[in-house]
Amino acid sequence: MKNNIKCSVRLLAACGALMFAGQGLAADCSSKPANPNGKTSKLQNALQQATNTGKPLRLTGTYYIGSDKDASDGKTILKGITVTLRKDLIVDATGARFIAKADLDGDLFSFDTKNNDNVCGNKGQLADFTWKGGDFDMSRAKVSTVVPITRLTPAGREGKDKTADALSIRGVVNTTNYHKLNELVIEYINFYGTRDNSAPFYEAGGDSGILMTGALKATIRYNNFYGVRDAAVYLSAGGDNGQFGDHFTIHDNYVERAFDGFTSKRGADNIVMRDNVLKDVVVGLSTKSVYPGWQATNVKIIDNTIDNAMRAISLETTNRIKVEDNEINKLGDVVAGQTSTSKANFNAYGDAFEGISLNGVQGTNTIKNNKIRGVTNSPREGSTTTWGIVHRSYEGRDTKNINKTNNTFSSLDKWSKYL
Repeated sequence: MKNNIKCSVRLLAACGALMFAGQGLAADCSSKPANPNGKTSKLQNALQQATNTGKPLRLTGTYYIGSDKDASDGKTILKGITVTLRKDLIVDATGARFIAKADLDGDLFSFDTKNNDNVCGNKGQLADFTWKGGDFDMSRAKVSTVVPITRLTPAGREGKDKTADALSIRGVVNTTNYHKLNELVIEYINFYGTRDNSAPFYEAGGDSGILMTGALKATIRYNNFYGVRDAAVYLSAGGDNGQFGDHFTIHDNYVERAFDGFTSKRGADNIVMRDNVLKDVVVGLSTKSVYPGWQATNVKIIDNTIDNAMRAISLETTNRIKVEDNEINKLGDVVAGQTSTSKANFNAYGDAFEGISLNGVQGTNTIKNNKIRGVTNSPREGSTTTWGIVHRSYEGRDTKNINKTNNTFSSLDKWSKYL
């Protein structure tokens, strides 16, 4: 009998030790998050610990993220890094590198809202999201199934997932309207989508650089994006009616070789895009309508420079806009290596290159002090069709109440085109 009791005690002690060890490996609700310092197998836990507690996390080192078994620390990483948002997430990744392996099929980082999650007492709390710094390399990753013009995805790079973003932050569960994300700030990151620094957007891996839905306020600033398969930054309202997500500001960023530069979708209001520089993009700065009837209101696009675009600024189903002091250069020049002079290959609206596209824009609108320049001193000068400001109806809405003042145009077929 005594021997049995002793064995039971020993077994209980062993189990307790194992349980304690297991708890040490899992994120808890109070410990300070530790820098994994390049150990990919510890990265997910460190980030979960940071948002469980709301305590800041510093990341350094190089992390190879994918689903194969040759991680630098000998551990298997299943797909990307998935974290449930709970309390504030504060990350300083200055100097860290995050590299997608060739078999990564999905997001590099996915920060998700879990319906009615109640771990660490977070239920009902809104979380701020702050991320600073880091290099994100998606050049080897699989391409998602929903990128523009999927036929251009290189053979062997086709993924099976519908999302493959470097930083994906989903702040609301759309089906239940369970909302988590308060204010978001992302700054000083570098995104690399192509291995060659001159390759067009459709040779890039992954999907978008930053995808965010549902923040009540978002600021994206001082970031660089090189070669993007879809959008450098895609900000969206969330919820079943797009009721979560306004006050989006995108400023002082650089983009080259992307399908979309910066875009906001699903009817977010109070959007500012200013002081950005974009080169070689199909669409530069845009608001896009995903569901008919959803409208963006109060949109300011100011002091941006856009070179080589098929549609430099494009606004859909939008009310009360200010498009002022922007420079659009080389309209009609080569984009994404497409040398055809007969049409703008990737312009969904038609064959012309368009400087400012107003598509179902209403309310009181100002287009002021913009400079739109076509191609000069090139064989393409005069051979491509270029329109400065385009007015068209969209989703049954006429474009109207457009006040155009002090805009300048050069080397274009039409200064203003009414469709």
